[in-house]
Amino acid sequence: MLEAEIEEIRFFHEPVPGSALDNALFHIRSILLRSEEMQSMRSDYMAVETPLLLERLYQSLVRYNTAQTLAAERYSRLLMVVAVVLFVTLGLALTRLNRARAAIGRSWDQLRDGVESLTEAFALFGADGRLVLCNSRYRQLYPWLEGVLEPGVTINEVMEANRRSGRLLDTSSGDGDTVDEAASSSFAQTRNFYIEQLSDGRWYLASDSFTSAGELVSVRIDITESRRGEVELRKLSRALEQSPASVVITDVQGRIEYVNPKCQEMSGYSEAELLGRNPRLFKSGDKSPREYAELWATISAGREWRGQFHNRRKDGSIYWESASISPVRDPQGGITHFIAVKEDITARKRSEEQLRMYGTVFETITEGIMVTDADNRIKIVNPAFTRITGYQPEEVVGENPRMLSSGRHSPAFYAELWESLLERGSWSGEIWDRRRDGTLYPAWLSLVAIFDERRRLLEYVAVFSDITHRKESEEQIRRQANYDALTGLPNRSLLRDRLSGALKSARRERWKVALLFVDLDRFKEVNDSLGHVAGDELLQRIGERLRGCVREADTVARFGGDEFVLLLEDIKQVSDAADVCKKILRELDGPVALHGRDVFVGASIGVTLYPDDAADANTMLRNADMAMCRAKDAGRNNYQFFTLAMNEQVQHRIELERDLRQALEQGQLLLHYQPIVRLDDLRVVGVEALLRWRHPERGLVLPDTFITLAEESGLIAPIGRWVLRMACRQAGSWRAAGLALKVSVNLSSHQLAMGLEVGEIQQILGEEGLDPEGLNIEITESTMMEDSEANLEWLEQAKAVGVRLAIDDFGTGYSSLSYLKRFPMDTLKIDRTFIRDVEEHPEDISLIEAIIAMAGSLGLQVVAEGIENPAQLELMRRHGCDLGQGNLFSEALEPGRIPDLVRVGVAAAE
Repeated sequence: MLEAEIEEIRFFHEPVPGSALDNALFHIRSILLRSEEMQSMRSDYMAVETPLLLERLYQSLVRYNTAQTLAAERYSRLLMVVAVVLFVTLGLALTRLNRARAAIGRSWDQLRDGVESLTEAFALFGADGRLVLCNSRYRQLYPWLEGVLEPGVTINEVMEANRRSGRLLDTSSGDGDTVDEAASSSFAQTRNFYIEQLSDGRWYLASDSFTSAGELVSVRIDITESRRGEVELRKLSRALEQSPASVVITDVQGRIEYVNPKCQEMSGYSEAELLGRNPRLFKSGDKSPREYAELWATISAGREWRGQFHNRRKDGSIYWESASISPVRDPQGGITHFIAVKEDITARKRSEEQLRMYGTVFETITEGIMVTDADNRIKIVNPAFTRITGYQPEEVVGENPRMLSSGRHSPAFYAELWESLLERGSWSGEIWDRRRDGTLYPAWLSLVAIFDERRRLLEYVAVFSDITHRKESEEQIRRQANYDALTGLPNRSLLRDRLSGALKSARRERWKVALLFVDLDRFKEVNDSLGHVAGDELLQRIGERLRGCVREADTVARFGGDEFVLLLEDIKQVSDAADVCKKILRELDGPVALHGRDVFVGASIGVTLYPDDAADANTMLRNADMAMCRAKDAGRNNYQFFTLAMNEQVQHRIELERDLRQALEQGQLLLHYQPIVRLDDLRVVGVEALLRWRHPERGLVLPDTFITLAEESGLIAPIGRWVLRMACRQAGSWRAAGLALKVSVNLSSHQLAMGLEVGEIQQILGEEGLDPEGLNIEITESTMMEDSEANLEWLEQAKAVGVRLAIDDFGTGYSSLSYLKRFPMDTLKIDRTFIRDVEEHPEDISLIEAIIAMAGSLGLQVVAEGIENPAQLELMRRHGCDLGQGNLFSEALEPGRIPDLVRVGVAAAE
């Protein structure tokens, strides 16, 4: 039909060869042919039974999937059973492994503690020659091995370190033979006992022995003292043999058992001729039997006898002997021998006559004379010595002349004196000495050193005279030149000298110097109305008051007229000078009674400082004068600093102190509370009371700004009592409302020093209705160690009352296990710096672990301060920390917000 239509179109339209119509007809014919082919194919497709085939295919697929699913379930159950068995087995194995490790750890700790408790040095090397352990005593004996004695180091490395140090001089066996160096370096060689000598003079008894398992046990004992005792004993023996004095030892019956070579030389008898004989063979016959009987009675009674013998030598010659005979006792006190120490004094006897003549001069001369031996021990003094010093001869003989020292001379003075005396043989000059009654006096001293013909020093001779009267005359002249005649204070000239000296000392010692220029405000009115006599008396009174305002070492000078200058040396800070100014103004503000009338003067003070304002005396005087003028311009009866910035700083401190005093009176102080959270469930179990100051102008002021000022001014005592009372009152109120919160209160060292008694705390608890266990007192490490015994007593009293005690800021101070064991603490608070820096300093984790472990071993609860993020919280939980506080949980809150926080909790903080 469609082709007929096409033909009809061609009939009415004359075809035009190559026209567009022909082309269109051609394409239409082609499309129709393709359409017929498609229709034929569709008929063929529809003749096939497609739904039946698809259904069969679907049923096959379902059967296949069902089979696969059942197989997978069977394999899953089998794998689950296998996994459960494996996990149970692994858990049991890990449990047994942990128990074994714990047992090994305990055994190892017991071994290490036992080794550490040994008084001997101990080290153990394994069979492979490597260090297993050593105690601290071993490290103390070999300090140069610090850093070497670590587990795993070989014994050969240790011995090499010993050789490199040069400190181990000699190694010898017990009988004193040197051990062969090559053999001693071999680990395989077994040595029992030998001796080590060190370069610093110490001796060690060493023992190296092998165990049955092949380990080497090294033990060292310090025998320095016993070795020294042996050396001293040999030294004494040699001294006895080489003594210039004759020594004779007899038994209790008087039979000679020992004589030294000097005795044989003096008597002419040999040792064989004297042993077993009685010393009476020396008798010359000039001593009576009674004298010998007295001698024997003295030594038999256990006392020492001293005297002289006129004895006879073997050749018959006579000699004088000075003897000292003493009993020798056994450990039980019984007399076993007698020892006689004798000296040939024949030559001395001959010179005694000549000395007797010299003695007359010695006794009558007006100058004091003192003779000392070569060791500078006083041998003799004359009567003039006693008259001048007040010491009797028996009080000074044998003493060092230092007992006369006044203490006014420097070591350099005495060094120069001795240098002159020893090099030139003499010295003379002025010196200050001390009498027996303690008074000082000036003396003119001449010293001479006496030498023998070989230039060996024998004695010193000192001749001195009291020059007190001469010095008084000189002092009067000096005082007239350097002191004000009216007030007795240093004048302008002496002030300049002292100021120059103070500046030199300040440059050398790097300290501050303050100069205060004081001008009386109404002196002219007093002088004009009451007269110059009253004015002079007023100046004297003012000088006395100013002197009482400063230290003994400071200088108060009258500069002229009604002007005074105060020189303050070695001041620590600007406020020290301000405190002196305030004290002066208080002293001069009161009335002065003159001729039956009370007069008031007041003062204007200018202050300047070295090195802040000036570097020389003239500039400081000028600056202080200018500052004084500024004080007068400001209204008088006040003080001004030369430097405006310093003046503002001091004024700010004064204002802050004044405001702080008013804050307590006017109720401007308040407490905020920061929660303390139990870390395992994040429940609030306590709070820490934190002081705040609501200043009328500055707003809310944190304690960092004013606590130091409160401590320095003494206000910390009343403020601390207020904090304690308010915290206890608030905790009692919470407990009455059903919130059993413990409240922590910080206690400073100044509060303890200012007399805070445990009884006062107990009284506050009773008045505020709080059980003692509800109060936790926090004390820093440094506070506990300032006066540990007194603080220990205080803490024990507080503990007896029932108050809980905490160590605050632990880790920043002494951090010693010994004091933790001594002090009766309940809680340990890890300082926030450990928590804050743990992410930047991973080594702090080890410290935190150690602190928590140490606290756990002592039964202490641990609080981590300053937890700021979840990572820190997780770290503290992981290491077993009990409690925590920080801004992660809550900042310090007003007391009214705490109950809601306790009820809601801080779980959201995670």
